[in-house]
Amino acid sequence: MLDIKLDVGSSSLARELSDIQGKQIPYALMLAQTRLATNRIKPGILTVMGQRLDRPTPTTMRSLFAQAATKSRPAKVWFKDSWSSGIPADAYLQQAVQGGPRPHKRFEKSLIAQGLMGSGQFAVPTSDYLNQYGNVSRGTMIRILSGLGAAEGGRGYQANATGSKRSKRKGNANRYFVGTINGEQGVWERRAREQVKPVFLYTSGAPQYRTIFPFFKIGENIVKAHAHAELAQALREAILTAK
Repeated sequence: MLDIKLDVGSSSLARELSDIQGKQIPYALMLAQTRLATNRIKPGILTVMGQRLDRPTPTTMRSLFAQAATKSRPAKVWFKDSWSSGIPADAYLQQAVQGGPRPHKRFEKSLIAQGLMGSGQFAVPTSDYLNQYGNVSRGTMIRILSGLGAAEGGRGYQANATGSKRSKRKGNANRYFVGTINGEQGVWERRAREQVKPVFLYTSGAPQYRTIFPFFKIGENIVKAHAHAELAQALREAILTAK
């Protein structure tokens, strides 16, 4: 989360303020911070995200929020940290912002919990199962976990494949399995004509990410570039509207 804070005292404009003008400083600060967050920082970061992230989904591009300043709270720009379902952007974008090793995803944690993958292993998807955004779809992962008996249920809902007729029609229990073929361990799919294809292959180490877009540095640079102009404009408007 990036807090946008301004200080009139450090500005050359402070020397020009009269007592009447000084009373408008809190309002001017709120106005300038809010404009920096909503009109400068958020659009600037979105532009970089679109350029540097690999095929970002619409949900990812909608995950950035700007919050207006108040007298007691600075303006903020941050990634949404909760969804109704799925992984929040605040979690899965951390590697793009900071770089470093990737933690286990929910899918991998489910496999580990059922003893289907080692705690030091990671599941890397194969290219044939990636969608237009370079990800394995949520539906595919649910079908895999269901077939492997590793799906999470809630509120009495049973997500794992069972022996029921309905479950057998879906065929997930026979469709997916964990095993080692030609020295490659992972999650496999049984296809027609007794063919099998890897969906996820296991690795012994965490995938490493480089910093793709330095969120905080971008925000700080935008503030440095535009803070003086936004504050000057906000002060002028505050003085003109003073009562």
